[in-house]
Formats: sequence, C-alpha cells, structure tokens
Amino acid sequence: MLSDVTSLFEGAAAAPALDRRLTRRLVDAWARASRGHFPSWTALREMDLGEDWDWIFAVDLEKSVGFPYFIYLGDNLARLSDVYLSGATDWTMSLLDKTTEDVFAAVAAEAPHYREEAVTLCDGRTILMRGVTAPLADDGRAITHIVGAANGRMAPRTPLAAV
Repeated sequence: MLSDVTSLFEGAAAAPALDRRLTRRLVDAWARASRGHFPSWTALREMDLGEDWDWIFAVDLEKSVGFPYFIYLGDNLARLSDVYLSGATDWTMSLLDKTTEDVFAAVAAEAPHYREEAVTLCDGRTILMRGVTAPLADDGRAITHIVGAANGRMAPRTPLAAV
C-alpha cells in the first residue's frame, strides 16, 4: 500500500495543482449550504464539488463510538486507511486516522476547524497535510454529523548529512 500512496501524493500535491485549495472550496460550499444555520449532509451532497468528493469524508456523530462512523468516504481518502504512520509508541495510526482526528474539534468550535501538519509515514517519508472539518445538522441547530476534507503533498527528501 505504501507504493499506492506515492501515486496519490506524487509530485507537489496529493491532488492536482488546481486542487490545492480543496479545504477552502469545501468551506465555501458549507457556507453556501448553511443559509444562516448548520447545513445538513443532504444539502451539502447537492453541491457540485466534482473530483473534490474523492478527498471528502462525512461522519455520523451518534454512531461514532470510539472511532469515526463514516457515512461517506471519498475514494482517495479510503486508500489512506492502509497507510501507517511512524510513531514513538503507537504504530497503528493510519493516515486516514490522522485525517479524521479533528472531528470533535469542529463540534467544539461549532464552526469549520482547519489543520496543517507534517506527518511521517512508517517508511520515513513525510507528507505535509492540510485538512478541515465542519459541523452539519439535520435540523439546522443540533450538530449530528461532521464533513471534512484533506489533501497534501510529499515533502522533499533531504539528503543525509555527511559524516
């Protein structure tokens, strides 16, 4: 699976150069769907986000006990579930786990929550990630779901220092 992540994060960006502002486009769609209150998942699904849907996820909060319960997972994000990160004590965290780590931060903020971070894969390569999570509500008031998006780029490899 690590070879698959190379094709996802090839070159400068996880998504083509035009998709480097994925997080902004998702928040813009979220704001258009909100109309003064939290948008519903149904209203957001009616938005034309084209290929951005490959990098988007949605989580049902009521069913999320211990880990996110996905009601939607874009194709490219789904592939990240088998890509594991390097850790000091926990080697079980995948890139998808890292991507969805901020689900409850959007609930607490009652607004979109942005995150930028460098993560290290288990093979030592680094990915510079950018993500956003935003609250959704079936009734416009009580937060029931979270929508999020993430993408990134491979960090340039640095040569080993001469000894």
